Amino acid sequence: MLRIRSKIAVVMALALSLGLTEAGLAQSQNKAPPRVGIVTITFSAEIQAVVDGLRDRLAERNFSPGQTINFLVRETSAGSARAADVMREFAEQEVRVIVAITNPSLQAALDQKSRIPIVGAGISMEQARQISNEHRRRAVTGIAESDTRDDQLALIRILAPDAKNVAVPVDPERGGLTTQLQELLAAARSFELDVAALPVSIRRNAVGEELGALDPQDTVLLLDRKLLPDAPVEALAAAAAQQKLRLFASEEDSVVRGALAAMVIEPYGIGQQLGNLVADILDDPSAARVPFERVRASHLILNEDAKGILDVAAIEEQLAGQRQSIIGWAEGAGPRPRIKPPIPDAPPPLGVVRGITVPTPRSKPPLQ
Repeated sequence: MLRIRSKIAVVMALALSLGLTEAGLAQSQNKAPPRVGIVTITFSAEIQAVVDGLRDRLAERNFSPGQTINFLVRETSAGSARAADVMREFAEQEVRVIVAITNPSLQAALDQKSRIPIVGAGISMEQARQISNEHRRRAVTGIAESDTRDDQLALIRILAPDAKNVAVPVDPERGGLTTQLQELLAAARSFELDVAALPVSIRRNAVGEELGALDPQDTVLLLDRKLLPDAPVEALAAAAAQQKLRLFASEEDSVVRGALAAMVIEPYGIGQQLGNLVADILDDPSAARVPFERVRASHLILNEDAKGILDVAAIEEQLAGQRQSIIGWAEGAGPRPRIKPPIPDAPPPLGVVRGITVPTPRSKPPLQ
């Protein structure tokens, strides 16, 4: 009799165990995938490209829309009431991460007293530092816009591996160049490059005689428009070509106007950076407390003239392995496709003069 009761107890325990296991499995199968809330003030082609980049990168990280992740995409316009409603909806829907594109959307997310991790974009590095200081207890991170000097120097190292020196056109009459040159020089050290200022006078439409002393075998020019915003790009490109010097730039406009190449920031690449951050947070919520990243320039723009100078196929293969970049021609591709503007009258050539002096930067920037 005892044996029978013992067998019955074992069978009941086994059945109960199997029942709990099946119930747990059914509950696991019915569990909804995590939700990500995306909010912006207004939608445009540029914002849509950011969202596309984010979704594609999450898919690469095994978060497939509708299967292992869901998205709630909302537009708030400029109204604070609408923004508050969206944030409440995100809380009710138990989103795991809020992606706020542009500063007003990010501020609206921060105004809501919530513990949902926030990933921001479309802000400057200065704004990012302020947000980090004012919201130390919040799980907030993201990507912020800054200069792209590291990206341009990395590009020079790839396209001109023989380069040892980078000459940077500057106009001493602008003033305030010392600190910027120091920062550029410090950045160049990481790429085993040296930086020298090439004096240019916008007022006199002239370049310093130092141009003729530059060796095209180991020296390139880098036109940084933050240092020389009013640069006579076409004339500078012609002067560089006459000396057989390769002229790189920091943005697309200069490439359209004659510079050889530049790495530029584009929306889809921003979305891919955001996608990496979101995936990290979904895997480990503590990743929402990492500092804001710098937006990386991820799109290579080449001037049409580069086809005769560079091995484009080899460059594309090399860049694809390093940063998954896309090559676009400045005349018809890129983040902002434009046609190279015709020049009705050839710009006056730069004169070569003596006596344009520039400050000599130290190897290290001063302590702030």
